[in-house]
Amino acid sequence: MQQMPLPAASLRPLFAPRSIAFIGLSERDQAPATRGLRHCRRLGFSGELFAVNPKHASLHGLACHSSISAIGRPVDLAVVALDATASLDAVADCVAAGAGAVMVCSAGWGESGPEGMDRSQALAALLRQGRTRLLGPNCIGLGNAAAGLCMAYNSSFEHIAFRYRWPVGIVCQSGAMLGGMLLNAEDAGFGVEAFVHVGNGLDIALEEAAAHMLERDDIQALALMVEGLSVGGGFEALALQARDAGKRIAVFKAGRSDAGRQAVASHTGAIAGSDELFDAFCEGLGVLRVREPEDLLPCAAMLSRWSGARGRGVLVCSLSGGAASVLADDLTEHALELPMPAPATAAACEALAPALLRAGNPLDVGSTVFSDPAIAGRALQLACADPGVDAACWVGVGAPRDARSQALLQDAVAQLAGSGKPSVVVALSGHAQESGFAPARVAGIPVARSMRAASVLLSAALHGAPRAEQAPRPAAAHAVPLPMPENEARALLRAYGLPVLPSEVVDTPEAAERCAQAMPAPLVLKGLVPGVAHKTEAGLVALGLPTPEAVGDAARSMRKRHPALSGFSLECMVSGGIETMAGVRNDPQLGPMLAFGLGGIGVELLGDVAFRRCPVDRAGALALIGKTRAGALLHGFRGKPAADVEALADALVALSRFAHTHRAEISEVEINPLIVLEAGHGVHAVDALVVRSNTAEPLQRRHPCNAAR
Repeated sequence: MQQMPLPAASLRPLFAPRSIAFIGLSERDQAPATRGLRHCRRLGFSGELFAVNPKHASLHGLACHSSISAIGRPVDLAVVALDATASLDAVADCVAAGAGAVMVCSAGWGESGPEGMDRSQALAALLRQGRTRLLGPNCIGLGNAAAGLCMAYNSSFEHIAFRYRWPVGIVCQSGAMLGGMLLNAEDAGFGVEAFVHVGNGLDIALEEAAAHMLERDDIQALALMVEGLSVGGGFEALALQARDAGKRIAVFKAGRSDAGRQAVASHTGAIAGSDELFDAFCEGLGVLRVREPEDLLPCAAMLSRWSGARGRGVLVCSLSGGAASVLADDLTEHALELPMPAPATAAACEALAPALLRAGNPLDVGSTVFSDPAIAGRALQLACADPGVDAACWVGVGAPRDARSQALLQDAVAQLAGSGKPSVVVALSGHAQESGFAPARVAGIPVARSMRAASVLLSAALHGAPRAEQAPRPAAAHAVPLPMPENEARALLRAYGLPVLPSEVVDTPEAAERCAQAMPAPLVLKGLVPGVAHKTEAGLVALGLPTPEAVGDAARSMRKRHPALSGFSLECMVSGGIETMAGVRNDPQLGPMLAFGLGGIGVELLGDVAFRRCPVDRAGALALIGKTRAGALLHGFRGKPAADVEALADALVALSRFAHTHRAEISEVEINPLIVLEAGHGVHAVDALVVRSNTAEPLQRRHPCNAAR
């Protein structure tokens, strides 16, 4: 359901209710409403609680009301724990009674076929009759530590007590996994301030719930479990909101396969799976994407404590050479480094125990743990202070179940906490939940379950913060794509500063032959057929034509093969250079994404393409080029002269600003080939494809000065 945006305060009754009505409360202990009531009582919810069940006089110590209207005054939050059909009547009563928010638990809505879809539409119509907000339907629930609120009903929530409150909020589109992730987090020594499962998102979608959490002072990072994004740019607006507030987002997105790819006109779009675009989008706005769901909350917790970019250097301290080697491999896979200590640091460390301690990275404290355990802690303190160290990882060999192991861990935790740098403890034996690791939990240092997990956490802590180079924009509508005639596309792109080769457009073969007399050979002739995007495959391109007569013959041949041909484009042929491709895919969820890679058929044959969110600046364009094989060729592969990368970067910046300015009107753009000449000689856009969205408004030149900031 699409509604006009409402103020953030409209979600206050949901996350911080002053009164809750349980519609469908029953005598069964494990029923959803009963569980919610029990959770609120044990967590200290201080607001009013009401039972609504016309079949009972009282339940669980509460007097029962026949309906929510019978309570006699508006209620902030109503929990509807009835089947789908009965839920419709209950929501109608809630809207009429002026309830601030409703949570609908039942399944049987849009996810269950045509009958459920009709039921969803009826539910949406009810909401339009008032100002009541709805969470769900098909919703597990939500919680807010500050309010003593836990309105959730699978078995995992029976054990969640907000024992550890990190400044993290989690928004989930998978209710079944939410409880498990929260319980595992509490067991490992960290937790959240708030959580919510949006269910079907009929009214409150993931993006709006997450935006509400970002506005809270007690939440510094979000964990999002995403199955699908809303159309219209809501996720982009959320990422920009987090960037501008100096807060961070970690996201796990299901569906890394190519099944979600759309049918598109350009080569760019044909290889642009939704997952590749999502990766590029996250990178461009500093959103951390995790690959495993069990990493989501731990990484969000790290982001909440270490929000800025901190470098790449990690110090590893371990008594196990094998463990250090494995950890070094894992860290390298996450683009982290193990810098050697500065000479002064090494000398100071080795002076502590000249015959026993080797000051490298990994830091090997050797048998000092047996002769004088305190030496290991002092060496760790010196090594952590080294200017090349941005984060540290301490690998414990023995489980903290004896006095020596406990002392070593406590000393290491004290030094790590005092360093002021992101840190992780790895347990080679024992488990993170056991009492011996309590000092690490108290200090806010994660205890990783494996070396891979430690590497993921350190990578999250050092993950680059987003750059504030790009401007937000209002959400844009997207519709059916319509190809633009090539001559119009070329002229428009040229007006935005793209180096599109000039061409002459004529109606007949005879006119093409006359036009060729005034142009230097060799020439390129293209047939213009409405709706045909790829001219080469359709036999509408003739290359290297040496004479005007050859041009005329080629034009007549094309017309015989394509009676619908509307005209011809004639241009000079470019020789030399490296063929690349630049394009744009305007994704309904993420907005325009700039693509770059090898040109010609190489973009599809070799899949050499990388993406970046529009608009880009020069640094972003150069980074995009560097992600591709084409980038290696352009910089002079195996002794060949370097190409004009600077001019290419200028062209990519111009294309990205064009796409950003016209994001409401374009679906795709492709320049293929975009020929890059030797350094100092520029680039030439040879072919231009612009696929318009279905809008009656023509694309016109607009001033792009507000496209980036």
